[in-house]
Amino acid sequence: MISKKFVLLLFKNFFNENIKERIENITLYVATIGFLVHLTAVFLQMSGLISVHVEIQGFLSNPISALYTPFSFILFYEVYLLIYYLPRSFSVSIAKQYEIVSLILIRRIFKDISYLDFENIELFSAENLTLIYDIAGFLVLFFLIFLFRYLLVNRKSHTVTPNIEGFILYKKILCIILVPVFLFLSIYSFVNWIIELNQLSLGVITTIRDFNKIFYNEFFVALIIVDVLILIASFRYTDRYSLLIRNTGFVVTTVLIRVSFSTDGLTNVLLLISGVAFGVIILYFYSLYDKIDKGESTKESYAYL
Repeated sequence: MISKKFVLLLFKNFFNENIKERIENITLYVATIGFLVHLTAVFLQMSGLISVHVEIQGFLSNPISALYTPFSFILFYEVYLLIYYLPRSFSVSIAKQYEIVSLILIRRIFKDISYLDFENIELFSAENLTLIYDIAGFLVLFFLIFLFRYLLVNRKSHTVTPNIEGFILYKKILCIILVPVFLFLSIYSFVNWIIELNQLSLGVITTIRDFNKIFYNEFFVALIIVDVLILIASFRYTDRYSLLIRNTGFVVTTVLIRVSFSTDGLTNVLLLISGVAFGVIILYFYSLYDKIDKGESTKESYAYL
């Protein structure tokens, strides 16, 4: 049996305000340096001083594509925040998950723009349609995230009971487990990407994976497992029907987001929107149910029985 004091001590070492602020500062510095390095590579490519494989030319085609790099580092920080907020609130963690998805979409918009041919622009070309889908999808996602956050801010507060304290401790254990998983997936994805680039330059392979799908495919699988574990644990720590249904809905929304990474184009955007919209609807119905749910003191009408 894991000691409660040991769990709290270990959690405090990874998740506290000082660590969060330090990681935030490091992220800003690294993102800035990454942007400048990427921008330099773009100008070297445009001036003909370096040449790269046609598969990755889009990343060095114009200065706008350099924005892809800082957003990649910011996304890693957002993943840390998702884990950071998980013990405090499952709902807030889900909100961070939605924000990560929206940032992935923004990053992809910069990639879409870098592939545009400004000398020969056709409104309904394949490249333009992809850009239009992503921009429209981001606007819808941004609005849905606003609705989700609005519902969170105005939700009913509950007293922390011994059962809830046990549930929070359980989520802290999951967070501690997620840290090495997150680090392993980050290193594994980066190394695999470097290997693919090397194989591409040697002619062993002719295409590489979409950079938007690297790391996040595996990470969202891990999130689904964590969400299911939280759902199972919630049956032990609470018998509130509305909370159980809400947590089940959050598992569904994570699954939909994960499935979206296996698709492209309009299908991908529609699945992302569907996943976030489902979460908003679930939280809205949960908020309505919560207003009438007073536990054992709830009065049910049997006038017609």
